[in-house]
Amino acid sequence: MSKHQRKTKAVAAAGVFPAWLKPLAAPLVISAAIHVTVITTFLAMDVFPGEGGPVAAHVTDDVSTSIQLAPTAPPVVPEPVAEPPQPPEEPMVAETPPEVEPVRAAEIVEQEGAFEAMPAPTPKRPVISVPKSAPAPVVVSKPAPSPPEIASKSEAPMAGFAGVNVRKATRIVYAVDVSGAMAACLDSVLLELRRSIGRLDSEQRFQIVFFRQELNGEQRAVAIDDYGGKASLLGASVENKRRVDQLLRSARPLGRSAPLAGLKRSLEFAPDVVFLLTSNIRRSDQGAGADAKILRALDDLNPISRVSGRRPVVIKTLQFVEDDPTGLMQAIAAAHGDGPGSYVQLKVSEIERPDR
Repeated sequence: MSKHQRKTKAVAAAGVFPAWLKPLAAPLVISAAIHVTVITTFLAMDVFPGEGGPVAAHVTDDVSTSIQLAPTAPPVVPEPVAEPPQPPEEPMVAETPPEVEPVRAAEIVEQEGAFEAMPAPTPKRPVISVPKSAPAPVVVSKPAPSPPEIASKSEAPMAGFAGVNVRKATRIVYAVDVSGAMAACLDSVLLELRRSIGRLDSEQRFQIVFFRQELNGEQRAVAIDDYGGKASLLGASVENKRRVDQLLRSARPLGRSAPLAGLKRSLEFAPDVVFLLTSNIRRSDQGAGADAKILRALDDLNPISRVSGRRPVVIKTLQFVEDDPTGLMQAIAAAHGDGPGSYVQLKVSEIERPDR
């Protein structure tokens, strides 16, 4: 461009813009450019509405959300994109049946109370019945110890003298011969008698009958506290045992023996067992006829029961020092005893053994 042309443009510009406006030309141009930019931005933002209407220009997050929502509309239109996920849905349907069964089983185990009324869980409860078999053997093992306890309670206490024992005896009578024939062994017999009574328990009852024939020929059989024939069985208490112990120390042998009188008085107490304690029997009525008479009298006093086939009272005969040559004691034991061992012959050394 020539100098002449430049001058011409300068003159023209000076005519269009007054001199006072020239300093403001640059700021005005900049301000106009800014306003144009702002207006253009607002116009561009109003073109893309959001779900709830036009998006505000001062919220940058909303602009980003509007941009994300805008493309969602076009992807919904192409349906072929949803076809590729369909093949994975088929294996999902095949896997559901096995998954449903264990889930139901677990729910049934955890919620037994909530599904008791439903018929579906009932066939699956047999799985729970397996642990129920565990307590069954425990219940079977518990009744095992009970029978011995009951048997021990039902058994009656035992009674014995110098090793001759009788089971299930709660009523015991000791028929003691205090005739002159017992002079050599009476102290030992009474010592063992005190020990025998001392072994009785509180459930048992006992009595002692002393028999002999007096010098005047009277046969006597006297029991403890026997005043006018009103004596009774004594309880095996500590007090009665002490009283009997003192009484036995005063017994003295005298006269002849009278076993039948002693047995008659002993059987009047209706005992379970009678221990007949005697030595060499010297009777006023000697001979086989006298022995047979005694045996017949005992059969009447202690007869055999027609129901049980047994006699109500067991009689144990204990012969001291010497054997009975007449055989009367052996015959009484054979007829009224409870089997072998009903007749025993003991020496003084055997009576005084501490282990008896």
